[in-house]
Amino acid sequence: MTSFPFKIDRKLTNVLAESAFTLSAEIIPPRNGVQQGQVLEQINTLAQAGAEFMAVTKGAGGSLRGGSLPIAQLIKERLDIPCIAHFTCRDLTAQEVENHLMDHHYFGIRNILALRGDPPDGQPEWKAREGGYSYAYQLIEQIRKLNSGTFLTRPGGPVSPNEQKTDFCIGAAAYPDAPDEHERIEYFRLKVQAGAEYGMTDLLFDPDSYARFLDLCGQAKISIPILPGTRLIKTQAQAMRMITKFKTRIPASTLKRLDEVEGPDSLQRGIDLLLELVERLKTLGAPGVHLYVITDTQSSAYALRRLAEQKKQGT
Repeated sequence: MTSFPFKIDRKLTNVLAESAFTLSAEIIPPRNGVQQGQVLEQINTLAQAGAEFMAVTKGAGGSLRGGSLPIAQLIKERLDIPCIAHFTCRDLTAQEVENHLMDHHYFGIRNILALRGDPPDGQPEWKAREGGYSYAYQLIEQIRKLNSGTFLTRPGGPVSPNEQKTDFCIGAAAYPDAPDEHERIEYFRLKVQAGAEYGMTDLLFDPDSYARFLDLCGQAKISIPILPGTRLIKTQAQAMRMITKFKTRIPASTLKRLDEVEGPDSLQRGIDLLLELVERLKTLGAPGVHLYVITDTQSSAYALRRLAEQKKQGT
């Protein structure tokens, strides 16, 4: 039987198992209407800087950022490195989820970060559509069922006797700085119980938060690899925007070492802090570090090169 002519991606769990410490990067699709060549230049720059795999976010409802699937496909095919495709379900029914996942499957995408998805900015009140999901673990359950060969059936419709299983590697978001400790671990436990095979944190700047979360996972008998996600910050002004927008925690000791506003030494100060954070995360047993690239690709690429040099030297 002829198969689709696309590469089957390597599963992230295999990538993590084969490396003592991975370096990866995550990009946001450009706003609709931006020249497509820009995103190709961005992913090439990050791959050359040392990203061993990449991830592509999915724009929240109303964000006007399409292209997540073709960009993930481009990374896998053109750069020949694994790629995680973010998949959000907040605006989808179960039937739409299955159809979109089959698009990913046919294209050879195998690594999925299963998310509920955030509401658009300025619209905090949100309820799931009829037939949709309120929680990410429900999406994870559906993906796990597809992996076992259990597909949705249309009332009165035919049932295929030879349904081909999907083969997705399922990831889940982790929130080590979430205010409520019980919810922090309980929601993640539900995702793992539903079928998540790896975790990825939101923006993390405090290694102690990661250590505490690993302790909670140990108590809950959760043993899947959990990648800490962070980003390069160069100024106090930038850090305060991260705190306000993403509700992340940045230690006071970190803030003190940053320039108030950008100056000639700001990048080097930010790099030094990032290297120290990564070294601490490594000693805590992190399987790698995932660098969120929001706007400043060149600075992020420089940070990746420094991390790759550090990794090569075995420090």
